Amino acid sequence: MRSVEPTADFSRLRVVRDMHGRLYLTVPDDWPQPALDTLREQLHQALGPFSPGRNNGVARCSETLAGEALYREPSLVQWVGDTGVHLVERRAMGQDWVLQPDPCQTAHPPRFVFHSLKGGVGRSTALMLWGRELVRQGRTVLLVDLDLEAPGLGAHMLPEQSRPEYGVLDWLVEDLVGNTCPDLAADMVAESTLVDRPGLWLAPALGRTAAEHSESALAKLARAYLEGEDGSGFAVRLQHMLGALEAEVKPDVVLIDSRAGLHETVAAPLLHLGAEVFFFAVDVPATWEGYRYLFAHLAQLASVGGSGSTDAQWRTRFHMVQARSTMREEDKHRFASSSYGVWVDTLYDAVPSDGVNGLDIAFTFDERDPEAPHWPFGILRSEHFEAFNPMEQLADVGESAIREAFGELFEGLQSCLSLLEEEAG
Repeated sequence: MRSVEPTADFSRLRVVRDMHGRLYLTVPDDWPQPALDTLREQLHQALGPFSPGRNNGVARCSETLAGEALYREPSLVQWVGDTGVHLVERRAMGQDWVLQPDPCQTAHPPRFVFHSLKGGVGRSTALMLWGRELVRQGRTVLLVDLDLEAPGLGAHMLPEQSRPEYGVLDWLVEDLVGNTCPDLAADMVAESTLVDRPGLWLAPALGRTAAEHSESALAKLARAYLEGEDGSGFAVRLQHMLGALEAEVKPDVVLIDSRAGLHETVAAPLLHLGAEVFFFAVDVPATWEGYRYLFAHLAQLASVGGSGSTDAQWRTRFHMVQARSTMREEDKHRFASSSYGVWVDTLYDAVPSDGVNGLDIAFTFDERDPEAPHWPFGILRSEHFEAFNPMEQLADVGESAIREAFGELFEGLQSCLSLLEEEAG
């Protein structure tokens, strides 16, 4: 690039990657034709199978369908040495992974998202038991099952005959054709009897209608993640659904069970619902490899705003949870060390070279700081909660076993909730 146009302003260039992975370069309108011709040939040779063709890889801004609007699209900055290149992704399911979280969302109750890379780490169990604990404190709680491909909360918390007519999947499908209304939200929630007082509400992934027509569930799932007809992405559609459910239930707290893994749709609960996010992990190499992929991508969002920018304050809402812990100090320190290695390489800001200037606004922590996002809240591994069926086993397990296994996590969650409630006044 520099050899063709030595004075190129990279802030005015955009690389567009289409859904198949092919790369296009958009340049300002004042670039001379000889430079374009030379660059097209060079990029075609360099990109190989990722080239869109010898004559298609480079275009002036005015020659593209987007025109000047391309500069207003969300982009990630890929650093090549000390040069930042703006990359625009054309994704099959919108651009929620590259959109900065909106810090000015409509007011809503405190929201908590539980996420994990894999199932089987106690994420859903922790969510429903903390919801139950909050109701025992006198709060009204709404649980929302967003794990559409591995739904579980409905079966764990509601007898089959007590499930609501519809679920989250139905909303997402009906929303695609503009067929949602407040009445639909009312038919998506039911009250669980896992606690001996009212206030524990659940919006399951699937309701009674799906059970009665189980042959249609996978077809609905194939459509659920699409953009709306008005171009609204998955995150915006979830925001609308949550708003309708919150208006119906009027909860004090909302707990959201996220889909596991790194799918496109995970971006919505992690970034765009204004929620505190708790990442469940076990201390094995596969866990940290997966979180490194996730956090390294998110670090690109953080770098757009720069150190100390309010644009990257969503990082302060992230927390780690050590699942299946022995609760021994040496195990917690080992987990924290592994966690810290990922965070310091991705989401923590680099310490200023002089160690002082800018450190007060940098988002970074010491490895042994118990207030740091990488430091975990622990869940004790307990045979009581292996293959746990709360509808049948909750009474036999007892409150002391719940407190022993989940007490540390509950205390951390409670502290986080208290801070949110104080901020809300």
